[in-house]
Amino acid sequence: MSRLASTLVLIAIWAVTYLTNLGASEFRSEEGHRVMPAVQMLDSGNYLVPYVGTQPHLRKPPLVNWIVAGSFKLLGVHSEWTARLPSALFVLSVALMLRLFANPTLGGFGSTVAALCWLTNLGLIEKGRMIEIDAIYVSLFGFAFILWLILWQRGGSPWLTFVVPWIFLGVGMLAKGPAHIIFFYVLICAVLWRNRRLSDLAQPAHVVGVLCTAGIFAAWLIPFLHKLHESPMQVWAQETAIAVYGEKASSTNWWLNFPHGFAYFLPWLLLVPFIRFHKIPDPVQRETVRGLALGSILLFVVVLLIPGTLPRYILPLIAPFCWIIGVACANNAFECRLRFRDFTLLVPSRLIALCIAIGIAAAMVIFPLRSLTYLKRHERMKPVAAKINAVVAPDQRLYAVNLPFLPYLFYVCAPVTFLEKLDELPSDARYFLVPPSYQQKITKTARLAHARPVVWTPTYPPTFRGGESILFVISEF
Repeated sequence: MSRLASTLVLIAIWAVTYLTNLGASEFRSEEGHRVMPAVQMLDSGNYLVPYVGTQPHLRKPPLVNWIVAGSFKLLGVHSEWTARLPSALFVLSVALMLRLFANPTLGGFGSTVAALCWLTNLGLIEKGRMIEIDAIYVSLFGFAFILWLILWQRGGSPWLTFVVPWIFLGVGMLAKGPAHIIFFYVLICAVLWRNRRLSDLAQPAHVVGVLCTAGIFAAWLIPFLHKLHESPMQVWAQETAIAVYGEKASSTNWWLNFPHGFAYFLPWLLLVPFIRFHKIPDPVQRETVRGLALGSILLFVVVLLIPGTLPRYILPLIAPFCWIIGVACANNAFECRLRFRDFTLLVPSRLIALCIAIGIAAAMVIFPLRSLTYLKRHERMKPVAAKINAVVAPDQRLYAVNLPFLPYLFYVCAPVTFLEKLDELPSDARYFLVPPSYQQKITKTARLAHARPVVWTPTYPPTFRGGESILFVISEF
């Protein structure tokens, strides 16, 4: 298959898997925390500090919020499809880079298989169909890591090898902080150690690369801290503590981390027991994949053993996993037999290929179908927004007073203004949302004497971090 033909096949597989029914279901999980700050950025023009309501959202850097805002602005539509499209595009971009730029190292077949592995593993399909940090963050890590591998194995200029990938690491820090840098250095150090070239890290270009990474992050962090009226250090320390020690809700499922972690690499994980590194003739490639395997296993085990960890934390390992699969396929480094002491089990190669093909086809069907069926039937936010839309006309303004994170406001047709205090309501305000605790205060406020409750919204599950609210309308004389 020619390079053009294989590239078109990859794009077709991506389009079916990631774009089909992409906007069929409402936002779920943490998607609201990526979308609502983006909407407020567009409304306020403040792109430096992301806000959820009247409170700054300090838990994560704002790159994903910027990307969603840019998608909304560029496409001119605020919808689930336009919000989630960037995640899918980032996944596609790494697959195309694998196919086009890894060709001299992996060959046409190996680079195509590596790109297909990247597109069709369960971990990225799940995250690439959502506007979450993971798909974008892992893709940026993939750019940095795969570029470094390609440039280093080609023996090119150290100024390219040790500077260009670090630019992507810096952009990745704007998505989720510095955790991916640990993955990066463990993996490249394992590769350099196996090839007896750890001294490559002493290149002056490496220092410049590190400065580029730090500079990209500092370009946002310094003005962010200057504009923010409170220190985010306490919030970041709390996030780090949760990641290490866990929360009561998440740590109860800690024993499932390893099964979930392995599941992310399906169906391609089925190939792993049959890979034989000694069949790779090129010594650099052979020692490189051995280093990648060693670093990946170490990170996989250590990360998933941390009490506060979640299975998705090991998603950056998909990049080295795809590279190992690509190298093995390029060199036919497989042995279709499993040995258990004196027992040998022969497995037909066609059976392995058939199982992987069935897994890919099933994922391409199940994930888009799930959005249209199961997720569509279990929507929670749109019914609440529909009740508000039935009362508040689109040409009216709705004021949300001192409310927690309420993602259903994305589906409210009327423009929403967030206020910290009830006293900030303008004189011409007619519709406003408040917490239930405000009822007594409203009855004692003279100018709100004619306000009456019309909609009571339910409490959301903890994943939405929301609460009850009451919609009031001020009756006209």
